[in-house]
Amino acid sequence: MSIVTFNCKECQKPSSYEQEDWDCFKKFGFEPQELCFECDQKQRLCFRNERALYTRKCDATGETIISIYSSDKPYKVYKSDYWYGDKWDALSYGRDFDFNRPFFEQFKELQLQVPRLALTNINAVNSDYCNSAYGNKDSYLIFGGDFNQNCLFGTLCMSNVGSLDLDYSNFNELCYVMGDTLNSYGCRVTFDSKNCNNCYFISDCIGCSECILCTNLANQSYCINNQKYSKEEYLQKKQELINGSYVQQQKNFGDFLDLLKKRKVKYIHTVSCQDCSGDYIKNSKNCKNCFDVSESQDLRNIIFASKEKDCFQSCLLGDDAELLYQCVSVMKCYNIQFSFFIADSSNIQYCDFIQNSQNLLGCTGLKNQQYCILNKKYSKEDYEKLYAKIVEHMKKNGEWGKFLPKDLACFGYNESTSSAYYPLTKEQALKEKFQWKDEDEKTAQPQRLKIPDQIKDFTDAMVNEILLCLDCHKNFKIVNQELQFYRKMDIPVPRICSECRHKQRMQIRNPRQLFERICSNCSKKLQSTYAPKRPETVLCEECYLKEIY
Repeated sequence: MSIVTFNCKECQKPSSYEQEDWDCFKKFGFEPQELCFECDQKQRLCFRNERALYTRKCDATGETIISIYSSDKPYKVYKSDYWYGDKWDALSYGRDFDFNRPFFEQFKELQLQVPRLALTNINAVNSDYCNSAYGNKDSYLIFGGDFNQNCLFGTLCMSNVGSLDLDYSNFNELCYVMGDTLNSYGCRVTFDSKNCNNCYFISDCIGCSECILCTNLANQSYCINNQKYSKEEYLQKKQELINGSYVQQQKNFGDFLDLLKKRKVKYIHTVSCQDCSGDYIKNSKNCKNCFDVSESQDLRNIIFASKEKDCFQSCLLGDDAELLYQCVSVMKCYNIQFSFFIADSSNIQYCDFIQNSQNLLGCTGLKNQQYCILNKKYSKEDYEKLYAKIVEHMKKNGEWGKFLPKDLACFGYNESTSSAYYPLTKEQALKEKFQWKDEDEKTAQPQRLKIPDQIKDFTDAMVNEILLCLDCHKNFKIVNQELQFYRKMDIPVPRICSECRHKQRMQIRNPRQLFERICSNCSKKLQSTYAPKRPETVLCEECYLKEIY
């Protein structure tokens, strides 16, 4: 297999293209861009804001709304029902293309004029503070998650009930602090596990019940530190370890982190896959250098996708899309390039916030349209002629085939999903020419109350009192729905805010980066997200199955 090496034009680090990369560029008809995987993804992800929510005015109605756009942003922002309504027309902002000016400059001007949707929160019931989400009910601060009910603080989590602090976890009920966990009930602090009940501080477990501080177990019960106990002994020890005390919970968490370092791990988290590389891939075929992908085929250099086919260098893809290149936040689409927030559409290039439309170039905010350029409508024949001329113009200017420039992103780097996946300081971000959102210069108020060690001592009067996060030193509150969950589960009130808790969980999860490793048992060569200096014992799939099962 031929390999072309180069220095990334952004970070200057050595990188390479394999023959399959070249084949993908050729399939989409674009010239290769000399960017490493991380720099390539960072530029797209900075166009998506999942988690930073603000209070501002709707520019149409004057109402106070929740939005991903802060009030100091230069955009017009409409609340959801008004944006989807018929009281305004995005085509009214259409303009002719000026062949004396660059395309990106004209597209940016259009972005500043066409109203933007405040939140992408579809079919929500009593779940106003969710974003990039669909079908959530009675839920709060769910980001990129769908069909959750009575859940709080979740990221890319689906179909959970009555749970809190969830990442990449689906079909769980009455659970607390979970990462990549499926079909579990009544569990707390559970990672990379499935089909477990009433387990605490576990990782890499399947079909277990009543286990505490355990890893690499299958179909076990009444275990502590991977040691089997009688039911009576276990329940006695459980009363000491899971006693509702914040101090004991922190000790358990520290012991859990130490336990993770001693695990035997399979080099990659894949299930029912054929010819795949990356991590967290399920029921997929021929997906290379992909992360968080399920039920997909023929993908390459992708972060998070579900039910996709023939997609290349893209991220955060929803169900049922095909032939995507250099896209972010696209679902149910065909043949989309260099675009973001596109749904139920086809044949789209260099667009954003498009729904149920076809054959568009350089458009924003359109619904149910076709044959438009810069939001101006044309006949099919005129569109195709003008499209060809603009492509040649963009090629001459060096624009065609490149993703949208960083200054067209609507968010600061620290507001964007890119910051969550690839954290940078302000100085680093500005050096890489990303935008940055400066925070309001307000002094954090002192913590007004001492949080008790036990949940029973946290009174109703303390709800919505200002607390000071011990990690980021920002103000946060315990909301009533959250407090009721802690009381029901006898879980102590946290001392850090939900964002810092999310970052803490993400530190447990492996990076989206592949390293050369060898199996610790048989010395087989592997590509793994476990870096060479990490302490875990990394095994190939065959050796892992022999060791664990």
